[in-house]
Formats: sequence, structure tokens, C-alpha cells
Amino acid sequence: MSMSPEHVTKKRRSSGIAIIGLSWLTMTLGLFFATLAGEFVSTIGAADWMVHLTQAVVIISIVLPLLFVIRRHFHMKSVLLPLTGKSIIHLLSGAFFATSLAFIGLAIASMNNWITITEWHFSAEFLLAVVLNSCIAFLYEALPEELSMRGMVYDGLRFRLRLPVFFAYVTQIILFLLVPMSVSLLQELVGMDAGNRITLDYMILLLTYGITLQLLRSLTRSLWASIGFHIAYLEVARFVVVPGDRPALLSYTAQDNGLAEIFILYMMIIFVGGIILAVLNAWRWWRIHKS
Repeated sequence: MSMSPEHVTKKRRSSGIAIIGLSWLTMTLGLFFATLAGEFVSTIGAADWMVHLTQAVVIISIVLPLLFVIRRHFHMKSVLLPLTGKSIIHLLSGAFFATSLAFIGLAIASMNNWITITEWHFSAEFLLAVVLNSCIAFLYEALPEELSMRGMVYDGLRFRLRLPVFFAYVTQIILFLLVPMSVSLLQELVGMDAGNRITLDYMILLLTYGITLQLLRSLTRSLWASIGFHIAYLEVARFVVVPGDRPALLSYTAQDNGLAEIFILYMMIIFVGGIILAVLNAWRWWRIHKS
């Protein structure tokens, strides 16, 4: 007995809501339990790298298997992370795009005397630190977030609920913003210090960052590209712009405190990058509809 079109539509929508809700919950709980595990190993005196590695192992052990179960249960046939030669190209191109914007921003800031580069420190120690941190960032931050939010959640909104692109973008971004807010609430409920302070500046950063990553995924139709961009952004922040006690690529003095961070990380990588991606997406849409 065949189902009526109305029943098919209703079933598709209900499965879409389930995919979206379960994928979002998986990411939120995965991040919460990862921070909880990190807090535990930190209290017993573990080194920072061990804390970060523990967090990465915990979140990936929760998010990947559960998302696989969700995809299989709801018969999602699209392959979000194909392992092909093209995937490597997308990964590297996403990383190259973010890194290029960062160094263009660095050059502009230097030419305008907003910052003064005093010394370069490229070394084996720096390279090893970047490689190790990139691996942890891939497992703890980039892979689970991209796969769940810009993969499963967005596909549920776009192809199961069949929302127009604009509304799918907006809804996905709102759900993305709710992840750190919910994790902070859960941390407070169990007596932990919140990992991130939820401020207006932080929410604006997440909003624009999420839009840029989604635009990159839409343009390339590959989560690998957004993963590459995601990792490169984090490494530029941690080893170039705001290295703290990590091995730094360079030393610089800034005209104003925080100027390099705002200009390079926010204005160049996120804002300018987002504008470029929006223009390219619009151009591709125009070409498709023109033909």
C-alpha cells in the first residue's frame, strides 16, 4: 500500500526535525562531557596538552558514533566527509584561504604601522607545536562542529524540512549559537566554571564565524573546506596573533591593545572572508539561473 503525498511530506518533516534536534543535542552533550572530562584530568594535575587530548578523545568518541547512528536510522544517503583526493584539495584550499587572509591582514597592519613586527621565530619547535595543536583542534573543535552543525543540522533543515537557503542559514546559525550557551548552563548546573563567558562580543564573533563557515561549505559543497578553514583560523589565532605562552611565529608590538586581534582575526579572516564567499556564492547562483 503506497503512502499519500501528504503522509510522505509529514514523515519527511518529522524525520528532519528529529535529525536536527538529535544532531544538535549530540554536539552539545559531546562538548559538555568533553569539558567535564578536561576539568577532571586538570584537577589531578595533568599537563595542558593532556587536558586538550582528553577533551578531543571524549568529544569525538561521543559525536562521531552518534551521528553515524542518526544518519543510518534516518537513511541519509549523502556522504558528508568523503575520503578522496578532492577532499584533501578542499581541506588545503580552506586552510589556504584563511591563512592568506591572515597574512594579507598582517601586511596591511604592518604597512599602516598598526603593528610593528620585531622578530620572526620559525623553528622546529614552532612547527611541531602547530602540527600537534592542529591534530587536537581537528578532533576537538573542527570535525565535530562541522559534521554536526554545518553537516547534519544544515542538511536536515535544507533537504528534509526543505527550508529556503536563507532560512536554513538563519536557523542553523541560531542553533549554533545555542550550543555554547547550553554548555555553559550545564557547566553551571554541575558546579563547573563556564569555559567561555557568553558576552555580546563573543556571540557576534560566533555569529559571523558561523556564517562564513557555512558560506564556504555552500560554495565548495564540501565540509572538508570548512574544516580546513576552521583549523587554520584557530592556528593563526594561537600561534601568530595571540600566542600567549605558546611558540610564536613572530613577535610584534601593536599601536593599541587588541588591535591585531580585531583586525586580522575578525575583520580580515571572518568579515572580509565572509564577503568574498558571499559574492562568489551569489555569482555562482546567478550563473546557474542565467543558464
